[in-house]
Amino acid sequence: MDDLRTWRWLILVMDAGGLQAAAVQVHRTPSTLSHAIKQLELKVGLPLVAYQGRRLILTDVGRLLTQRIRPVLRDLDGAQALVAQLVRGVEPLLAVAIDQIIPMTVIAPALFILAQKFPQTRVELYETVLGGGPSLLHSGAVGLYLGTQPVAGLPARRLDRLHLVPSVAKTHPLALIDGVTEADLRAHRQIVIRDSAPSRMANGSWLSAEQRFTVDHLHTALGLIEAGMGFAWLPQTLVLSHPGLAMLSLAEPIIDEAPIHLVSQAAFAAGVAGAVLISAITAQFAVNKEGSAP
Repeated sequence: MDDLRTWRWLILVMDAGGLQAAAVQVHRTPSTLSHAIKQLELKVGLPLVAYQGRRLILTDVGRLLTQRIRPVLRDLDGAQALVAQLVRGVEPLLAVAIDQIIPMTVIAPALFILAQKFPQTRVELYETVLGGGPSLLHSGAVGLYLGTQPVAGLPARRLDRLHLVPSVAKTHPLALIDGVTEADLRAHRQIVIRDSAPSRMANGSWLSAEQRFTVDHLHTALGLIEAGMGFAWLPQTLVLSHPGLAMLSLAEPIIDEAPIHLVSQAAFAAGVAGAVLISAITAQFAVNKEGSAP
């Protein structure tokens, strides 16, 4: 263990730019660090450092060995941090299902907060569609679901409402029509994202187009829409963030809105990291609402 500490000191001396700066960081004297490095060289049997003028540098051997030691020390630090986290009762893993249409501008900041507070907690994120998230929650595969579908038997916290709009590439023929009718929509291909629940019982928005491409992921749908292959009902915020997309001007508005629910198992919400993630998601939705308020 003393050798590991000395390797840490040697690496710190190199990173800090010298014995004096490193000594301040570890609350030791420069001579203590210098003596420890010399003792390490005796144990290794090879020179690890040399002076270049007044500057201490690694020898070729020292550079090779410190390169091998650095990841070992990082792994050891990670294991020690994980042990400390487990002792505090912090969950090592959070399994979460989030519907693909939930804006990443909400999810990413919440995950960042979790990672900052509990870097050793791993997150398994299931990107679901419609009934896929509730199905995973009921099966126990995940402890939290964030999406637009109700979950029977569990209390839901309503965070916001998604406005879904018919969207196409700006080069699509529908984009040139002022006052698109349902008949116009039916005459063109609709891009649909498949329900990821095993039963696949749920349907998304308006589904009356005879021509249809059905895909598994939102990114695939976006690629097809941007390529001019058809139209789809997308969150308004998502359309606004893609310059190549346009919202259709409908002759008669078809209101399609979806409430965003946060549903969690009791054990998930009671956990230290789980509670932080729920709080971060809730707070981020509140920030987004304030930012979009007129």
